[in-house]
Amino acid sequence: MAPHGKELSEDLKKRIVALHKGGRGYKKIANTLKLSCRTVAKTIQRFNRTGSTRNRPRHGRPKKLSACTCSASCPVMSFENMNAASIAAEVEGVGGVSPSVLRPYARRRLHQIGLHGCRPRRKPLLKMMHKKACKQFAEDKQTKDMDYWKHVLWSDETKINLFSSDGVKRVWRQPDEEYKDKCVLPTVMHDGGRGMVWGCMSAAGTGELQFIEGTVNGNMYCDILKQILIPSLRKLGHGAVFQHDNDSKHTSKTTTALLKKLRVKVLDWPSMSPDLNRIEHLWGILKRKMECKVFNIHQLRDVVMEEWKRIPVATCEAPVTSMPNRVKAVLENNGGHTKY
Repeated sequence: MAPHGKELSEDLKKRIVALHKGGRGYKKIANTLKLSCRTVAKTIQRFNRTGSTRNRPRHGRPKKLSACTCSASCPVMSFENMNAASIAAEVEGVGGVSPSVLRPYARRRLHQIGLHGCRPRRKPLLKMMHKKACKQFAEDKQTKDMDYWKHVLWSDETKINLFSSDGVKRVWRQPDEEYKDKCVLPTVMHDGGRGMVWGCMSAAGTGELQFIEGTVNGNMYCDILKQILIPSLRKLGHGAVFQHDNDSKHTSKTTTALLKKLRVKVLDWPSMSPDLNRIEHLWGILKRKMECKVFNIHQLRDVVMEEWKRIPVATCEAPVTSMPNRVKAVLENNGGHTKY
């Protein structure tokens, strides 16, 4: 029997009509051609009504690939990181199907199983050792309450560009406004300059911010800590904990000896985990506030310091209160990337 819904060829439909004209009944024709009586009857009735075996005009077209051919020629679940054209080229020649047919099918098939073309998230490259360290950190800190996280002083360095932000920018414009001054992103040679800063923050608000001249090494980092760290920790009171990442200047012998001498309790921090460092949230806010406010490198220092001090306490407290959820997300993903 023919599969349900399969389109009959023109030759087969003409054979049905010819046998009927020869005096055979529906059942004999069905048995001879191995079709259902209903299919034979509908074909003959359509011929008697229209005088032709051709189908009436309709929307769309029949599928060019059968279910078996689709499964064999396009196992899309194994090509999640490829586009439709690449999938078609990969399976070219399977089942005698051309890439021009496979490309639109692959795209539809991906959509049917819930896969859509999206821009991948940019995250640090995590090796197995990084995942294990993050998971161990989360296991050690999963019982810590908010009082613990509120006594952590978060710190890090970042660069602030004068022009051409490293992120993607968008503008709302009419189709013919693409070259108007308000719709273009100004660029200059050698990015126009930048400033490197070291800063710290806690749930109680922003801490000190220090501009850095030149390349930061262990000795320069120690000078920054001597000037800034102790006053900032004192604001958090007894039980304050200092956080910095595993950059080489942070873990150098000079820095380790200084922190031990100052009796500073340092948070054991896993490598490659910027999504856990709460000051990253403030860096993003600060850089967005800097857009279109500075036009030369001489203004950069004053404007950065002013905007840093304007960040309200509530803005600093909100990311810190999310730490229990972040730790939980790290555990759920076995130390891998999270949505944060």
